[in-house]
Amino acid sequence: MRPFFLLLFSLFFLNLLSGQQAIEKNEEPSIRRLLDLRKELNFEEDREIKAWGIQLMVSRDKYDLLEKQTRFNRKEEKKANWTYKQPYYRLNWGAYYTKLEAYMQLQKVKEDFPGAFVYKNNQAKASEF
Repeated sequence: MRPFFLLLFSLFFLNLLSGQQAIEKNEEPSIRRLLDLRKELNFEEDREIKAWGIQLMVSRDKYDLLEKQTRFNRKEEKKANWTYKQPYYRLNWGAYYTKLEAYMQLQKVKEDFPGAFVYKNNQAKASEF
């Protein structure tokens, strides 16, 4: 009796599968253009993104900063970059979508840079993530 029900169930299931038809989608061309434009904007390398970053150090001495940057970049996969805003050079590292991610990474660098802190980076580039 049991094999009969198993056979019956199998035939029923196969009948369901063979009865499926392809789904046809019709989308308006204007919607497709908007989606394509959005995709292009998301993958631009120079697009600025609001993110969180870590400022490793601030110094007036460019050569000290460059020496510490070189040492740091040898150890880490993500490279630190420096910026200059008169009169200080700033050594910044990383770009993170959430503040929590940035604080987790901050713990890795606190030993070498005890004054490092998390800051809001409104000019992060997509390539930094």
